[in-house]
This record gives sequence, structure tokens and C-alpha cells, in this order.
Amino acid sequence: MLINGSSFQDDMKSEFSRAHIVIVDDDPTNRVLLRNVCEKIGIGIIDEAEDGIVALELITRFQPDLILLDIRMPRMDGFELMRHLRANPNFDSLSILVQTGLQSEDDRVHCFNLGATDVVSRPFHLSELRARITAHLRSAISARVLFDFRNRIQAHIEITHSFLDAILPTPESTEALATDFGLRLSSLYRPHDEIGGDLWSLRALDDDHLSLVLVDASAHGLAGAINALRVDCLVQEYHSELRDPGMFLNKLDEAMAKISFGQLFAGAVAITFNKVTGQVNYAGSGIPYPILINNGFVTELKTRGLPLGSGVVSLTTATTMLGEGDTLVLYSDGWSESISEEPAQILAKANLRSPNLAESLAPDGTIIDDLTLITLQRRSPHGL
Repeated sequence: MLINGSSFQDDMKSEFSRAHIVIVDDDPTNRVLLRNVCEKIGIGIIDEAEDGIVALELITRFQPDLILLDIRMPRMDGFELMRHLRANPNFDSLSILVQTGLQSEDDRVHCFNLGATDVVSRPFHLSELRARITAHLRSAISARVLFDFRNRIQAHIEITHSFLDAILPTPESTEALATDFGLRLSSLYRPHDEIGGDLWSLRALDDDHLSLVLVDASAHGLAGAINALRVDCLVQEYHSELRDPGMFLNKLDEAMAKISFGQLFAGAVAITFNKVTGQVNYAGSGIPYPILINNGFVTELKTRGLPLGSGVVSLTTATTMLGEGDTLVLYSDGWSESISEEPAQILAKANLRSPNLAESLAPDGTIIDDLTLITLQRRSPHGL
């Protein structure tokens, strides 16, 4: 029995060894009793205060996990201390266990109205007091762990967001390249969560050829964004292959399969545009078909293949022409899944002269997947 009891105490000490509690009571005898209870529970940091003024200073400096609070004290009583604490957003979730000799129902209700987490009456039943302290400490520690976890995740999200912002084409660079290649280009990127797994790049291969790659990586949120960044590293590595988009995507597929062991997948479409001839070379795999609008006719440019990363993708490059005034639309499945009609039907009715065509095509309200939409329009002599 002694061994079991010792083991139980060791477990408790381990659980609460980093917990911090403040005992607020003007009676030294009560403080000794409460400290003894806390030490037996295994609480690692125990501070004491004889009134609310001293307690407020301790709590502000150290932000403990739990307060054991008496009500009747000189200078600042427990009621006033709770008013101060609950008026401060930093202490909204601080656990306050009131331990008091007040017995009336009105007094107890008043404690709860001022923000007490729990109330226990004196004289104490020590087993009940230990149980309540333990329960509130566990709740406070769990909340702190969750808060710290959320902060770490938010930090990771912000770092990843900065990487994505550095990779995605800026409006200035997009406008400059579009002008150089005789195009009007509009784009829309709207992640389902704070960040997402869609990514696109735009780059001149030489004076006459412009390349565009759209990637829709597996997963959403932070996981999707990390996957997109992993794919983008390979896009940069194999970018010289983009003169042949099919070969480019085949190499991406092979590399992704080798490095990720079946854990990384992405749909992608790649095109090159020749500004002299208007020829577009394209290939896609695991992503919605690009759409070409020519003289009011809407045509899906059929692509084929499994998502990249399977290691078995085998694509060939197809060719079409982007004539003066024609429009080419590339998009991730977040667009097709968030609209009420088929993409081709929407594009057949769209005002292609809209100042920002991609924005005008975007759905209202909530989207169910990361959404990227890119439109390329070859300028005509009439200014389209």
C-alpha cells in the first residue's frame, strides 16, 4: 500500500510540477493549511498574498494557473479583486476557486456573478478541496496547452504565408509580363482556410515565350500550403523543361513519387504561349481542363492523367492557338466546385471585357475548396 501511495503521489507531482497557484487569504493559519494541501497535490509553484492588492501584483506579474481566493480581507477584498481581474482581458480565462466562510446563497451567487469559477465553503472537507483544486488545475493546464498549441500553429501559418506571398506573382510583375506578351491577364486566389494548397507561377522563357503553371496540391490549410511549397521547389528545378509542358509534368510526377513515398500529390496544368504566332502548348494532369473561348465558342482543352505524385503519369504536349481577342481560362477545382453551373456555361455568358475578369467570375459566399482562377486574353487591335 505504501508503494502504491508513493507512486500515486509521484504521478501527481509530475502532472502539476509546473503548475502555479496563488493563495489569497489574510489568515495565516488558512494559508498554511492551503499550502499543505497544494504541496501534497504536487503543485510546483505556490505563492501567497494576505490581501487583494498584493495578490493583484503577483497575478499580473506571473499569470498563474489557479487562484485560491478568500473573500473577507483588508484593503482589497475578494469581491473587488475579482472585479479587477475580470475587467482585464488577459485574465478572462483565469480559474478562480473561492474558499470562504460565507454561507448564504446570495453570497455564493454574488461570487459567481463576479467571475468565480467555483466556490467551496469553510470548514473544508479536505478530500473535496483536493478534488476541486485538481480538477480546476487540469482544466487550466489543458487550456494553456491548447492556447500555446494554437499560437505555434498560427506562427507556422504566418511563416508559410510569407513563403507563399514571396512565390505567387505580384500584380506588378503580372502586369509587366502580360504587357510584354500582348496579353490581358487577371487572376484570383482565394484559399478555403487561412492559407491553402493552390499555387501558380508566371515566367518568361525568352523574349517570345511565356510560361504559366497552376498547381493544386493535396490537402487544405497548412498541410496543403506546405505541400504546394514542396511542389514549387520541383517546379523551379524543372522549369527549363517547360517548352514541352507534357515532359515538364512527367518529370514533376516522377520526382514527387520518389521523394514523397506516396505522400504528396497534386493536380497541375502547364502552358507556354508564343506571342509571335499565338501558339499555346499545354498539358495537364489531375486538374480541370483549361477552357478556350474563341469568337463566342467555348471549348474545353482535354487533358488526361492521374494526379502528379503517382509515378505513372505519361503525358504528351497538346497545341492550340490563342487568336487576337481569344480568352484562355485555367482554374483549380475550387472554382468548379463552388459554382452552380458548369464552368463552360458560365464562361459562355460572361462579359469578357470585364476590367478584372477573374474577379467577376468568382462565386459569392463560402467556397468549399481552395480556388485559383487565371484568365489570359490576347489583345486585339481593337483593344481587348
